Parts: sequence; C-alpha cells; structure tokens
Amino acid sequence: MVTANSVHESANDLVARFAERYGFGEDELLNTLAQTAFRQQNGSLPTREQLMSLLSVADTYGLNPFIRQIWALSDRRGGVLPVISIDGWTAIMNSYPQSDGMEFHYPDELIAFDEDMRQCHPWMECVIYRKDREHPIRVREYLDELYRPAVIKNGKKFPGPWQTCPKRMLRHKSQIQAIRIAYGLSGLFEPDEAERILETQMGEPVPDLREAEPKVVEQDSGKERDKPQPVSSEPDVLDEALAEMSGELLPEKDVATDEVPEPGDLEPQVLSFIDQIVDRAKGTGAFTAAQGFAQERFKDDGNALNYCLFRLDEAQAASVPPASVA
Repeated sequence: MVTANSVHESANDLVARFAERYGFGEDELLNTLAQTAFRQQNGSLPTREQLMSLLSVADTYGLNPFIRQIWALSDRRGGVLPVISIDGWTAIMNSYPQSDGMEFHYPDELIAFDEDMRQCHPWMECVIYRKDREHPIRVREYLDELYRPAVIKNGKKFPGPWQTCPKRMLRHKSQIQAIRIAYGLSGLFEPDEAERILETQMGEPVPDLREAEPKVVEQDSGKERDKPQPVSSEPDVLDEALAEMSGELLPEKDVATDEVPEPGDLEPQVLSFIDQIVDRAKGTGAFTAAQGFAQERFKDDGNALNYCLFRLDEAQAASVPPASVA
C-alpha cells in the first residue's frame, strides 16, 4: 500500500540521488534547478511537485539539465512540459546497451516550398540498429508535414531554422522519432513539439503547408534562380520559436504612457503569452525584435502592449552587465 510517508521518502531519495550525482547539497540542488533549467516562463519558481516530476524524468533517462539536455516549458494550464534537446535524445539512445548505431538516408532531389527557405530533401530517413533486434528500425519524416514558413509581422519576415537550416531540422526530426519508436519512449517532447502545443493552447494554429506546391530546385545549377538569401543570422537555434524573433527587426513604436502598467486587468492567457515573449527574448537577446513582435501582436490592446513592452524593457536592462570602472 502506497502511503503519504512512502511517497515523501521516495521523493527524498530522488533528490538525494540526483544531488549526489552532481555534487550538490539537496536544498542547493532544488534551488539551482528552480532558478535555471526548471524556471517557469513567467519568472516564478516551479512548485515542488513540478520539480519532482521533472527530476524524475531527468533521473530516469540520465539527462543533465545543467547542459540543457532537458528543460521545462510552462503551459497555460499551470503544468510544465519536459523538453528534451537533440543532445538529450542522443544521450538517451546511447545509454541503452542494445544500441548499435544509426544512419541517415535521403534522396538527391531538393525542393523549396517558398522563396525564403534553402533547398532541402523532401524526406529523410533515420535507421537505428539494435543488437537485440534482427531488423533495424526505420523512420522516415517528410518535409511537407513539418516545414514552418517564416513568420510575417507588419509586412516583415522573420526567418527561422526551417528557412536557414532545413536539412538539419529534418534530420533532427527523423532522429528523434526513430529513437522514440526504437526504445518505446513516451511523455517526452522535443522543442518543436512543445512550442506547437503551446501555440495550440494559445489559439494560434501552426500554418499547414501540406497543400503547398513545392518548387523543384535544379541540383546542378549551383544556385536557385531568383532566390534571396535568408535574413536570419542565427541558424543553430534549437527552439525555432526563439528564431522567429531573431531575424529582421521591426520598427519601434512609442509607448503611449509613462506610467508603470499593471497586469491585473489582463486575461491569464494573455499574461502567459507575454511571459513566453519575454522569456524567448531573454534567451536570444533579440529584445528589439520582440518589441516589434509585441507591437504587432497587441496592436489592438493598449494595456497588453504597454505591459509587454515594460516587461521587455525590464528584462533587457537586467541583461546588460554593469560597466567596469577604469
């Protein structure tokens, strides 16, 4: 029979085991994780229950949150999603003694769905070998089911990883899905999945390009005809939602009031969305782009706009290191 005492003891054992692994005191471990990898999007600290849930996932799969193999994304319902980076998925695969390597297959054909993206294979297949299986596990992911177009705000485009490095994004997708199937993993999310879940909760559906007509790129031409270069200069961003704000900057607008805005009159979902904008800007340093994003997103809601810009100004000021004294 499971009792409250046995659950408490199990949680204490988990914290003690994790603390010993990384050389922390137990209280120091929980505080450090709460302030860093498991910090909520709105800046508040996670509850002990949320910490235990995330620690359990990290402990089960041997993931290190201090090197971003796992982190937390808060959703609008007050929960947290355990998000695993590509390095984390690879670490999980390599932790199984049955693992026997993997390889990738893809066609020579290259396509582009729009003028913003670089040429990419229409599909990529990841093959994972296990020593205890006679046949390898093959998982093929298709570009037309995954590609996300550049975000357009106020007539300006914000290219992301699907424009600047689509081959890498497609490779990561096929690798993660193959690992998930090969080792029967569930309840874990990769960054793109987590962002799509949050977008769905915010009522902002991801555009579907599966009916878009791709244009075939001549492989021997050496370049694509009349194809402009992407604007973004950050092709390695794992979280493509962050990259959506790291491209060309939007023009700034003046805030209508000098008073410090109060969030009390804003809906919880709006506050949650503002928290995500601020957190993403802090992660990329793209504060001006985030301000432009907010100006377009909240153009019909002055209170939300003022509060969002105020939060961004606060975060930007906090991110600037103090000037050294000569």
